[in-house]
Amino acid sequence: MQETIQSFTDYLQTEKKASKNTEVSYQRDLRKLAVFLKEHGLEKPEQMNVTVLISYLLYLEREHFSPATISRSIAAIH
Repeated sequence: MQETIQSFTDYLQTEKKASKNTEVSYQRDLRKLAVFLKEHGLEKPEQMNVTVLISYLLYLEREHFSPATISRSIAAIH
């Protein structure tokens, strides 16, 4: 999963010319997702499905993450 996150970060830097804050925030969001997936026995992005993603979003809500953070997480996952 770390390789996928790094590829996405490279894309943000080279193609999207994203700010450093955007890169850092997306990396943090994707690492949180990676931890969640690993805790649920999923190691590869290909193993995700709609049910897993909805469970993750519900987890973020239960943990009281702000709506802005949840929205950014959705954008990063997309």
